[in-house]
Amino acid sequence: MKTILIDGNNLIHKIPAVKSLFLKDKNASQLALLEAVKSKISRTDKLIIVFDGHGSFKKAEVIHSDKITADEIIRKKIEAFGDYKKLKVVSSDYEITNLGKVCGCEVMKSEDFWKSINKIMTPSGKDNINQNYTYDKPESMSKKDFNEFKKHFS
Repeated sequence: MKTILIDGNNLIHKIPAVKSLFLKDKNASQLALLEAVKSKISRTDKLIIVFDGHGSFKKAEVIHSDKITADEIIRKKIEAFGDYKKLKVVSSDYEITNLGKVCGCEVMKSEDFWKSINKIMTPSGKDNINQNYTYDKPESMSKKDFNEFKKHFS
């Protein structure tokens, strides 16, 4: 089991659809991000998303930083974690990623993390899944079959 520690506001601003929602409704964008990430990661992974400021909802996977910054909470979580090999830190902030690297955590930039969980894998390893299938035009119907079809469906 791996723990994924995400700088939430950082990731929100790397996803255009969620960023535009953030400009209208901060809490809705946070919930949208949470659900999007939860649906794309392994169920065995533990998810922690840290957002700046106060939030109007409570979820086990979400921490709102209230009066301190999200970066401070993330820093404390990294330092207190212990088994750094089982911690993935997702942020594009230099100080956070640098601390994660120094501690031996797996570190990903927010945009790279989002791309990695959204990548469609195909057996050939290529991005276009439709290239693995050939679509043949169906054979034309005989006049007899067509008349039979018309009898039943007209």
